[in-house]
Amino acid sequence: MANPQLRRTVSAPPFAATLEWGTGYEALLALSMFTGDERQDSYEVGKAWFARTRAAASSRLMTALKALVGTDGPRWFLLLGMVHEAAGGHDVDRLLAHIRGRRAEDVLIALVGGRLPALRTAEGQSLMKAALAGESKAAQALAERSHAGSPSVIRRLIQSGATEVKRLTVEVIDRWNREVFSPMGDNAVALAADVNAKAKSARKMSAHQLVDFATGGVTYEGEAGIDRVLLVPSIVTRPWITISDWDSTKIICYRGARSADEAGPEPDRDMVLVYRALGDETRLRLLRELAAGDRRLAELVQALGLSKSTLHGHLAVLRTAGLIRLSIGAEKKYGLRPGLPDLNRILTEYIGRS
Repeated sequence: MANPQLRRTVSAPPFAATLEWGTGYEALLALSMFTGDERQDSYEVGKAWFARTRAAASSRLMTALKALVGTDGPRWFLLLGMVHEAAGGHDVDRLLAHIRGRRAEDVLIALVGGRLPALRTAEGQSLMKAALAGESKAAQALAERSHAGSPSVIRRLIQSGATEVKRLTVEVIDRWNREVFSPMGDNAVALAADVNAKAKSARKMSAHQLVDFATGGVTYEGEAGIDRVLLVPSIVTRPWITISDWDSTKIICYRGARSADEAGPEPDRDMVLVYRALGDETRLRLLRELAAGDRRLAELVQALGLSKSTLHGHLAVLRTAGLIRLSIGAEKKYGLRPGLPDLNRILTEYIGRS
């Protein structure tokens, strides 16, 4: 009898994987944090980062943000592909120049999800055309097909018109960069160091191995319509992983490594993360549930009786500690990583050094 695992591996669509960094990516990810409604303390930068950001942002920036996307933070993920298209150093200035050079309709289409694979089909393009023409139910159908956020935001963007959407997009990114992002630090040095360090090991890895290595536990099996995975480090959004699509490219923004300066005198950050992850009853219950096999988020919600947002936070802590993996493809599943850490050994080694 044929091995079913081998059959899945052989039939999975092949893809290439590459590493790329740029302050353009980091600026958009920071905008998504500031705009969105995730718990502030779920990010490593903590509440202090948000307080500093609010203090630095002008009233004109806040007005433009509200008019464009409101509190729909993930909307900014839909522009990550434009950073890649901008090429060069993938920095904010290059991104702004690229957006200014695009047709206004191109910017609007990107922001309503038109560059997602689900809308690149003939049926998806027909739906997009109907939505842009203002048909009453098209925005709802567009949101449902592409999973691109709130239908009300999509309707507002379309009603604003392509010219105004492009103007607001340029204004927000430009003001965000000048008022907030650059003055607070764009993380360019740490981002470059992360990619340079990983690139040395990447030469001997397959695309599947590189995804797992760079992300610290994301398994990507491949899926129809995707032929490349772009791996982008982020410092500001740690410990979260951001996943978005752009045409036939899947963009995975992973937790960038800490720089030597940031690490300071503490040499055992990974050990601290493991023990912190295990020092919570809910996370221990999660690990026990995953020991029985891979689970979808909905299954974990039902098994543990917790909300999706609460589970997301716990799963992020466990993944950051290297205890679980995330498999993405036709659907997302969480599971235990092979080779759980030997807690006695790492604690003994640390104590023995003092």
